[in-house]
Parts: sequence; structure tokens; C-alpha cells
Amino acid sequence: MKSLRILFSVLFVMSFGMSACDDGGGKKTTAEICNDAKDNDGDGRVDCYDTDCATDAACNTNNNDVEICSNGTDDDGDGLVDCLDTADCATAANCQATQENCTNGQDDDGDGAVDCNDTDCATAANCQTGSCTIDNIFFDSPQTCDTGFICSINESMQPACLPEANFAGGTFYGDCGANGECPKGSGCFNDGTNNLCMPFCTDAHTTCPAGGACIYGVQGSDVLFLCGPTDDCDPVTGTGCPTQGDGCYLAGGDGSGLCVAAGTAATGEACTSLDSCLPGHICADAGSGNQCIALCSNTVTCTAGSCQSIGQNGLPAGIGVCL
Repeated sequence: MKSLRILFSVLFVMSFGMSACDDGGGKKTTAEICNDAKDNDGDGRVDCYDTDCATDAACNTNNNDVEICSNGTDDDGDGLVDCLDTADCATAANCQATQENCTNGQDDDGDGAVDCNDTDCATAANCQTGSCTIDNIFFDSPQTCDTGFICSINESMQPACLPEANFAGGTFYGDCGANGECPKGSGCFNDGTNNLCMPFCTDAHTTCPAGGACIYGVQGSDVLFLCGPTDDCDPVTGTGCPTQGDGCYLAGGDGSGLCVAAGTAATGEACTSLDSCLPGHICADAGSGNQCIALCSNTVTCTAGSCQSIGQNGLPAGIGVCL
């Protein structure tokens, strides 16, 4: 079974670029390396095609004229590395194209296309089932697969037309069938205790079957999410949870709430996730980094600031923030 994790946090990643040094006159000072198949000095000429390498030993084909087909180096100085040097490496074992396996969820031949998305699989029996993309895996998606198949997510976390029998049991937000069956638009996931039928959702499709909201992430995927059951509680006041110590937090775009262990960060304090904050708050960036911001509504007023953005900026209708 797949495992799930609650989606209550936002990650920020800073990337750094590296470039060659500049000598002050606009020219890069990186020297050409004559045997790495790269244009190190940026003059448009690679390795032995660069005049900087005219006297380099790597470019003396009389002394080094045998291409080794698996070391990542242009050994014979002809500008072609390993399997790209077809004159010397056409028969090398590591240069023989791998045949695409059309059922294993992997890009076997390295052409960027997996299984039925690879033209090599156009006539494969398992690929004669219709069309299936991540846009058609949901409970309310139209039928795109051939008769007898339903568009869903396979064990390799890829969209695929799967046999109807896989969807002949289980209930949304409830137990999976005896063999892991779940209704169309959902999959059998383990929450750490039970195997449950969790409906699929994405950033582009946040609609969930009745009684749920798109609130969970799937381990191993950054595009696929899951709908989870919501609770009958009030996320604006943070109240209504049956278990002592739990708080109600905003879970869905419809204003639904979710009861989880209450956080302790107060208004204006830094937070890393929704449940870092006291109930009745969200964790969001209003211009000064992620901090706990109190919720408000047409009937719940702010103790500090004024109620703004009701029903806007991703907030459900009737709910705003105190700023």
C-alpha cells in the first residue's frame, strides 16, 4: 500500500547559480579542458576542435586514437564521446539500445517516454485501452479509457487505464475492498493504521467527493494529492472538535474544518505549518514571512486589525483574515 502524509506545510527552496569568473573586460577566464566534451571557455568550440587544444596530448590522435566507449571521455579527440562516437563504438555492448518494457513504469530505453507513452509501445496489448492522463483520474472525470478500463494511478504513481475490477469495492474515505479495490477516482492508501480509499486531487482539480477536502500529500509525488474527510467544526473560532486538546483548522475551499492536535503559536508568531498556530488561525505570508494570522468572518470580529479579503485570495466565501 502507498502511504500518505498530511499537507500542512509549504517548502521554500533557494537555488544558486554558478558561472565562470570574469576578468573585468567581459571575457570569461575559464580555460578549455581538452578531453571532457564541454565548451569550457565558451567560444563555441569543444575539446580538440578548440585551437587552445592544438598541442594538448588528448588531441594527438597518433598517440591516443582508441575510443573507450564507457568512460565519459573523448579518448580519440574527434569531438564525440563514448556511444556518440558511432564509428568506434557502434558494436560496444553498452551502446546497444535497451528495448522499452511497456508495463513496468520505467523509461527503459532512455528516450523520455514511459510505457504506453513511448511510441515503441503503440502495438503493446496493455496499451490498447484508451487515453489516460492525470487530468482524467478524478471521481468526476469523463470516461477516457476503453470499455472495461478506468483511468487512474498505477503502482508506479503514473496515470494508466486499469481494469474495472480494481474499482469494484471500497468506499470514499472508508475501508478498501478485500483486494485493495476503491471507487473510481480514488486509491487504497495506508494512513499508518488503516487502508482507506482516498480520492485523488491536484492543484488544478481541488474538488472532492462530499464530506472531504484536498488536504493530504502523497509520499513520493509533488503533483498528486488526496482528499481527506473533514470534521463538523468551526475553523474561524477553532472550536467544535470532540477530542480534548484538538483544534479546528481551515481545511477546504468550502470553509470546512479539520480537527488535529492544537498548535501553540499566537497571532504574529512565526510558523512552519497550519497546525503550528493556535486554533482559529492560518499559517501564511502576508509580506513578512510565514506567520500565524487570525481568521474572521461576517459574524466573528477581529481582536486586532480589521477583517480583510473575505472570500478572496484563496479564502473561502465568508471567511477573511485579521490584518
